[in-house]
Amino acid sequence: MNTNKYFAAVAALGLAVSGAAFAQTAPQPGQPIVPPGTQAVITPNHVQAVGNLNGIATASTPGTLGENGMPSIDNAQAGNVAGLTSYCIHKKLSLGTGPRSASRKLAKRSDVQNDQYYSLGGRGLLQTSSNTPFDISTLPKDKQVLVCRDLFKKAQSFGN
Repeated sequence: MNTNKYFAAVAALGLAVSGAAFAQTAPQPGQPIVPPGTQAVITPNHVQAVGNLNGIATASTPGTLGENGMPSIDNAQAGNVAGLTSYCIHKKLSLGTGPRSASRKLAKRSDVQNDQYYSLGGRGLLQTSSNTPFDISTLPKDKQVLVCRDLFKKAQSFGN
């Protein structure tokens, strides 16, 4: 008799767990479905699908770093720079009011707020020419600080 109760309890628990797993994978009503070949980016207000991405490059990915051991920020547009400067401030890779001011000023622009690369930047992903974002957190800390310094300079140039 106790065996039947035990079996019933385990079966009920198994159904509850499998139902929860299904609920997490099935799209919920009102949520967007992210097309294949894109990356879902969750922002405070909505989900953005960022297309044409080829994975994520790291410091160990061949050909991603220049001779100075740093990634190029040349292809980072205003939205990506705004997100990255916010990331740099949050991770304490830059101090002072100048960088914070440049980051906030750039983030307030309407074209930046609607840029799909803004949210990638906020996760520390740098926009590149190859459509493979570079994860700056894979760099040594001193190189991360230098990249952030260059990004703040670029943010100031966008602000003018």
